[in-house]
Amino acid sequence: MRNFSILFFLLCLLFISSCGTKRTVLRSPDYQGNVGGKDPNAAGAKETESDKEGSKESGKASANKKYIDRNISLVLPFQLHQISGEAVLDADVKRSALALDFYQGFQLGLDELAEKGSNFYVNVLDSKDDDFQNATLAQSEEVKEASLIVGPVYPKEIKTFGTNLLNKEVLQINPLAASMPSEFNLPNLVSLTPPIRSHVNALASEIARRYMPGDVIIIYNTSDADGKQFLNGMLSAIKQFKPAAEIYSVSSTAQMNEKLSTTGANLIVTGTTDKFQIKTLLGNLDLKAKEGYYSFKLFGHPLWSRYDFQVYPNFANYTPTITSESHLKSWSTKAKTFKESYLTQFGVNPSDNSYKGYDAAIYFGGLIDKYNGRNLKDHLTTEPFNGLFSSYKFKHNDAWGFSNDAVSIHVYTGNSFGLR
Repeated sequence: MRNFSILFFLLCLLFISSCGTKRTVLRSPDYQGNVGGKDPNAAGAKETESDKEGSKESGKASANKKYIDRNISLVLPFQLHQISGEAVLDADVKRSALALDFYQGFQLGLDELAEKGSNFYVNVLDSKDDDFQNATLAQSEEVKEASLIVGPVYPKEIKTFGTNLLNKEVLQINPLAASMPSEFNLPNLVSLTPPIRSHVNALASEIARRYMPGDVIIIYNTSDADGKQFLNGMLSAIKQFKPAAEIYSVSSTAQMNEKLSTTGANLIVTGTTDKFQIKTLLGNLDLKAKEGYYSFKLFGHPLWSRYDFQVYPNFANYTPTITSESHLKSWSTKAKTFKESYLTQFGVNPSDNSYKGYDAAIYFGGLIDKYNGRNLKDHLTTEPFNGLFSSYKFKHNDAWGFSNDAVSIHVYTGNSFGLR
């Protein structure tokens, strides 16, 4: 359960939403949208040629024009319309948690850049996880003026929003969805979460790196959806990295046992997330290991990081290895500082989505600052990024935009998976 500060924050957003405006803030609810170390109208603020042109206009229009190349539209599913009256219930907080966590991490990222003198103009928009709302927002004035769009979050939202977006040149950031970018077919989409294919290739490379003469690689196929998806193309991917590797594909522990090697290590590769299948596999490895003839190295699905393997006393003996989008070093000074700042400001510890929001703000805010919000797509594939939680290494496809290919290798030690 989140504490009072989060409930108060939701109430603030609800108040703004009920007044009919879509423009909210990254500081306090009565702030007008500028996030920066300098007032955009203050003396000493950086001024470009486009700024000078903007200064000829009056009032609010002038301020908007002045920072039009630094406009960010943040489109997230707060779903404030489902909050009845002025009371925020636990269910409301839970429903908005994903959007809140990303938003708050994003806020801290822009605040950090602002302390260094950067300026941004931010529109925070509630996508409501609704098709009609997303289609409407995609054609709204706030979005038309954006030099960068972050969101929406859910796959259906992303497709609807991107299809209805009038400006096909502005980058639309997919911040959290792990869907294959080809599913959206949006040339201006930037997917931050590495797709499953990137995980397959990274694990195949790691398996090939560890393979030694005399070893065998055994791909253990299971019937669950995650297992099928993850192992699709695994054999060919390993062969690309290690053409001479001895690889077998099996569908049962009995078939596996027939292929085991006593002269080298047995590299067991599985993609299952089914607990019964995992139990069956580990039980078989334990029995064969007791015979004293076999050595095992186990490679599994990225979602294994969410499981508790302490119930399997011999699990760590197989050097379990997975891939992960995260390279968070929770013990580092920077990670500790972020966690303390987040806790101080919002009253709760950051989630993975909070870290992702922070990294997205630092990277894309940095690009906007560096290039004044112009031609950002020209720099994505040439400027990689190592953030607090995420790394970005973008590759481009004319049909479905930019996808992140950066994943890390995690090994199970001390009852959990972590950076090797």
